[in-house]
Amino acid sequence: MNAPEVIIPTVAGTPFGGGLYVGRFCLGEQTYGLIVAPAGVGELTETKWGGTKKVSALSYNDGVANTQAMADVGSALGKWAQGLRIEGFDDWYLPSRLEALILFCDPKATGYFARDYYWTSTQSAGDGASAWCQSCYGGGQGYYREDRQLRARAVRRFLIQ
Repeated sequence: MNAPEVIIPTVAGTPFGGGLYVGRFCLGEQTYGLIVAPAGVGELTETKWGGTKKVSALSYNDGVANTQAMADVGSALGKWAQGLRIEGFDDWYLPSRLEALILFCDPKATGYFARDYYWTSTQSAGDGASAWCQSCYGGGQGYYREDRQLRARAVRRFLIQ
């Protein structure tokens, strides 16, 4: 018996895989589709990134690895993302800096975000007490101290064959 064919969306904002399809990105030799969680269950409105502990969540493009590094040292934010289960999917994580840029680049996708700053899973390499965030009204990225209260939104990715 053959598995049903899955039609991968091509338009940002299309409901898919427990959230909204946002776009594609490459990680090494692999191409992935990116999905953002629904705001009601997949977003925190005020949360700290972590403490002042160096986490080694330094990847620019691998939010899965960063979120795992966060959870490994006890980050409540990393554990929250990994603990999500939405429409049967339990592989949610915090987006890396690159993934956060993908979320912002499509005007349709940005309509699903508050005009505010959102944490990424990427810690600042130069300052172990800061992490990168994405502005969803100006488009820029910067970093803040990890004890600052910002929004966070989970994403998940799927391999495109």
